[in-house]
Amino acid sequence: MTNNLSEFQNDNIFIDANVFIYFFRLHPEYSKTCQQFFSNLQNAKFKGFTTAFVIEEVAYILLIRSIADDFNNHPIEVIRDNPEVVRKYTDKLHKAITIIFSMGNLSVLDTPAELFFSMFEKMKHGLLTRDALYLAVMDQNNIPNIASFDSDFDRVDQIMRWGI
Repeated sequence: MTNNLSEFQNDNIFIDANVFIYFFRLHPEYSKTCQQFFSNLQNAKFKGFTTAFVIEEVAYILLIRSIADDFNNHPIEVIRDNPEVVRKYTDKLHKAITIIFSMGNLSVLDTPAELFFSMFEKMKHGLLTRDALYLAVMDQNNIPNIASFDSDFDRVDQIMRWGI
């Protein structure tokens, strides 16, 4: 079951990469909701959690999508042909990561090695490795909610997905 992300409050929530991405990159359907969600986080209406893996995924996707936008070509091909192109985006990525780390009421959780073994158990829900790892982190930290636009999490009865 999915609830409206902009209405979330009074509990703990794990924040998936796509919520950060739609906060930084304008999207006609999702950006307004993400902006309201992060405003509520800053105003201490709830406590948010994420991992370094999520933040790395945000940086990677912002980089790849920026290159695709600017070069109108497959980003991996652009980078393979000219690795120096990555430098053009470091300031943009640095700014995004700085914003994430400066968000009030957001904690970056550790991902100890044993959670990688729990990840395999979580894959029984049909989740890919990264999403299963996020679910293991949520389980270890007793976080019952996830902010995500990924409907794959709807297959997990033990959590509540907040999206649109």
